[in-house]
Amino acid sequence: MTVDPKHHRYFVSRRGQVLRDLADEYGGVMVSFPRTGSQSEKVIIKGAKECVEAAKKRMQEIVEDLDAQVTVECVIPQKFHRSIMGPKGSRIQQITRDHNVLIKFPEREDLQAPSADIAVKENGETNGELKEALDPNAPKKCDVIVISGRKERCDTALEALKALVPVTIEVEVPFELHRYIIGQKGSGIRKMMDEFEVNIQVPAPDQQSHNISITGLASQLDRAKEGLLERVKELQAEQEDRALRSYRLTMTVDPKYHPKIIGRKGAVITNIRTEHDVNIQFPEKNDESQDQITITGYEQKAIAARDAIQAIVDELEEMISEDITLDSRVHARIIGARGKGIRKIMDEFKVDLRFPPTGAPDPNLVTVIGRPELVDEAIDHLLNLEEEYMADVVENEAKMAYRRPAASAADEHRGPSKGFVVREAPWATANEKAPDMSSSEDFPSFGAPVATKASPWGPKRF
Repeated sequence: MTVDPKHHRYFVSRRGQVLRDLADEYGGVMVSFPRTGSQSEKVIIKGAKECVEAAKKRMQEIVEDLDAQVTVECVIPQKFHRSIMGPKGSRIQQITRDHNVLIKFPEREDLQAPSADIAVKENGETNGELKEALDPNAPKKCDVIVISGRKERCDTALEALKALVPVTIEVEVPFELHRYIIGQKGSGIRKMMDEFEVNIQVPAPDQQSHNISITGLASQLDRAKEGLLERVKELQAEQEDRALRSYRLTMTVDPKYHPKIIGRKGAVITNIRTEHDVNIQFPEKNDESQDQITITGYEQKAIAARDAIQAIVDELEEMISEDITLDSRVHARIIGARGKGIRKIMDEFKVDLRFPPTGAPDPNLVTVIGRPELVDEAIDHLLNLEEEYMADVVENEAKMAYRRPAASAADEHRGPSKGFVVREAPWATANEKAPDMSSSEDFPSFGAPVATKASPWGPKRF
């Protein structure tokens, strides 16, 4: 077959990639082109007949495409070229495959190297010679992308390239929300950029600007804008909620009631805080206003918490304090082990009992604090316990009177001890002689013979 020499380079370029594709697709046919420089149009195809015919037909289609090939220029600012190419040129490769075209990007412009063209563009003359001024509206070479292929395919590829040009839009966002959108160490804005595949630019704080710029593909900007506005709504809702939760009111309560409002181990005040979801602050020891209690939270809940505290105060103000006399000998039994008995009475009658401390002027004085009707009931109960326990006390004291005194009590009536006295010792008798050391009878171990005494029962046997 014949192929115009101007198209030979297309088949043999890139190390014969087109020829290898033909061989793979059509049964391993071998295509031979004439040597470079020769003007021969003859191309030889070797292989099975059916494969050769199919390969020939395909090569004719390629030649027709090359004859119909046009070149289209696409002007896109060079600063966007890297974004259009994508990672490792993946986006351009995809357009090339989809539209069967060739796309060539210009060389990057060297802004630092001086050029005569720049001088002409600026001044219209070089070395004193007047030259034709360049068209200020003409595109720069570094901005022109060349697309080669069939006319209809180049047009569709051109539209695909333009669709990859990043577009910048501005979204109005209140300045006070910018730092919340950025997030801690930029985590919030990075998350949005990764999610929507765009670049989000927040202006510097000193600009006090209410606009945030979003740059990305046109197809992704709408999603990014919606996501940003949705985040703004969330932040505004949180801001409003914080404002509502910041409602604060102060109530005046006599400091003597504070321990009762707090409760044992803070149980009462903790219950109020949890139930109404508020923060309740009591004055510090060095505060001037010791009677001020501050409640912070939602308005309705803060008012409800105040009413709960006021109900406790009203109940405490209705309480009375009454002193009764209980024999101090029964106090321990009423209090019980580790205060178990007194706590039971206080919980049962809703009163407060205060026993006198050690060394009090009146050890029998007990104070009962509570509502009048409950105080009367508690006093009756305490007097009954006193009567019951006193019977046991009197009985025990009577029994102790008939018991033998303790050893320690008997020793108190004895005189001082005279020590140990040895009586009838051999040396105690003055007229008794000292023992005879030479007597074999008294000291037989000294070795002297001892005369055997006669016995009516016969001699002794040892």
